[in-house]
Amino acid sequence: MGFKEIFSITAGTKKILAITISVSALAILAAFIYYNSVNKLEDPRVRKARELLSEYEKLPATLQPAEAFLMLDSAFAIFSSLPDYDCSFEKGVIYNNKSGRLLLAAIYDAGISGEEKGELLSLAMKYCDSSIMQYKSWMNEWETLSAEEIAGKLSPFMQEEDPAFEGLNFSKVFSQRVKNIVTARIETPRRLSVSYTNKATIFRHMLEPDSSLAYYGVALDLWEDNRTARSNLNVLLGGEPVKPKLIESLFPPDRKIK
Repeated sequence: MGFKEIFSITAGTKKILAITISVSALAILAAFIYYNSVNKLEDPRVRKARELLSEYEKLPATLQPAEAFLMLDSAFAIFSSLPDYDCSFEKGVIYNNKSGRLLLAAIYDAGISGEEKGELLSLAMKYCDSSIMQYKSWMNEWETLSAEEIAGKLSPFMQEEDPAFEGLNFSKVFSQRVKNIVTARIETPRRLSVSYTNKATIFRHMLEPDSSLAYYGVALDLWEDNRTARSNLNVLLGGEPVKPKLIESLFPPDRKIK
């Protein structure tokens, strides 16, 4: 069999490939249209802050905390400037991102002294505790409210006459904000679990295993599929890190909130 015959494609295969490529292209186009339309409905007052947080996620893990904090501080200032975002979960995300960045530096920067590592861990703990307080405050304010009650709380702060909403469909933007809060009520316990995982890891590197064990347990009570917490807990107990099965890597399990 020659080289040409080995790599020849039958007419039937060509049709299947054409259909597969077409379906994939349509799916990508549909996803682009959907997310583009959703983005247009996001609150324009904090759009720049969300863009900054999205850009932050792309920063290399090796970047020094001080450089990364510039982006986080800019986003934080935007959220803090608006009364209806003062207790927002987004500020909790920023606190926890700072904690995580300092924790990485403390663990992996071989050029720092033991004293400097301790200082980084202490500062990471402060930001971690701030994130926990922020998430809990947000949950206390929003988690028991109906969509109608959420809309009522937002109304004094989101007014159609605000120049920030000029040229936009205010009703749809307002509705999207309500939906975001409803969704965040599911997501925020998971975010809180991540903060407690960071807290446990900080205690672990502060050589306080009992506290570390306790907070890994809290993290898993909030989110039982928190694989980072479970893996670190196993290692702390003398076991092996949790490695996901191949099928789980391809199709992660639904993240359930207790």
